Amino acid sequence: MKPTKLIIQAFGPFAGTEEVDLSVLGDNPLFLINGPTGAGKSSILDAICFALYGQTTGAERSGTQMRCDFADVQTLTQVTLEFILGDKHYRITRKPMQERPKSKGEGFTVQNSEAAIWEIDGSDNDRLMVSSSVKEADVAIKTLIGLDVEQFRQVMVLPQGKFRELLLA
Repeated sequence: MKPTKLIIQAFGPFAGTEEVDLSVLGDNPLFLINGPTGAGKSSILDAICFALYGQTTGAERSGTQMRCDFADVQTLTQVTLEFILGDKHYRITRKPMQERPKSKGEGFTVQNSEAAIWEIDGSDNDRLMVSSSVKEADVAIKTLIGLDVEQFRQVMVLPQGKFRELLLA
């Protein structure tokens, strides 16, 4: 699995929409996210893991806890990840359960969690594999990647402070 694009919206420290073009990494199988403390490095890894599995890298925070406190109330928290697996391209978008303004009247209502997966086939209408079901998306991702969230955390993502665990594993 090779991530190519990550779009983060109202997630972690990112109040607006941020796009990370991972395709510039080329064919390198490993990459390091580097920067000063508080720059959002771990949040980028959390966003990748959340997009795929609906959970963060360290399992200390749930998706509902990842909403940016500084995001506009009209901006929904969501993460989109595009990735290549074999010779196929995919896009997954996830939204955690969150409060959003009511469409009519005042106050807020609960927006349930959603997940959608597309196979990017180059046409105007990419092939929709899962339309909004979190459970169906979870099964589809596990089937596609061949790893559950724990295996993904151990094999694909090495968050800050977890290097010792990797060596011991």
